[in-house]
Amino acid sequence: MKISTRLLVALALAVAARAAEPAPAPQYFTAAGFDWRAVVSPPPADDSVAGRADQEIVVQLDLHRTPEQVMLAKRYEKPLEEFAFMAPVLGAWCTPENLPRTRAFFKQANADSRPVVDAAKAAWNRSRPYVFNPALHPAVEKPVNASYPSGHAYTASWIAALLSAALPELAPDWEQQAALIRWSRLVGGAHYPADVTAGQMLGEAVAREMLKSPQLQHDLEEVRAEIRAHLVKKAA
Repeated sequence: MKISTRLLVALALAVAARAAEPAPAPQYFTAAGFDWRAVVSPPPADDSVAGRADQEIVVQLDLHRTPEQVMLAKRYEKPLEEFAFMAPVLGAWCTPENLPRTRAFFKQANADSRPVVDAAKAAWNRSRPYVFNPALHPAVEKPVNASYPSGHAYTASWIAALLSAALPELAPDWEQQAALIRWSRLVGGAHYPADVTAGQMLGEAVAREMLKSPQLQHDLEEVRAEIRAHLVKKAA
């Protein structure tokens, strides 16, 4: 499904507004008590077999990137938020204005979960592919933070898991959307394959922990009801 310019502008404004708001206190998940090192291994060394494989893959993707892949990479180059994730599945009506309870839920979930991937990035501080190899030509803006694990892959994966719990009838769509976003970070030249795999594993692990929270389950029921009410209205 194509995303309209109007919707993209609305999503961009929502992201900007969110960035200016203070982060809420943890409710669903406490990052400080989560052992992320038990979930993902350190990134491969540059001179290891796995490290060289990563390097070769990003070179080949850089050489053979298609116009369609550039468009995909550009679509998701900004920091990922839930409405940019959901709108291609649900439609242009999926906005913060129409789904305020959903927005509040994901604001909390993002605040609770984000410290995990930030800590992993800081601990391992893997250089981005285009920093390690200046001959590369990424199709996206060049993030200046660490490459491993991928933040987009992490966020897309836990969002998909929570939405699959809320709306299991759409689980294949959420999983496909998460996979598309992970792929966009590879073809765009922002990450190595290992970055994306680690981000996925970490995001899915954090989602499993969040889903243990009674408060999250309560709030997720409200999200389910809000989205389904709009789906029924659109189908009528």
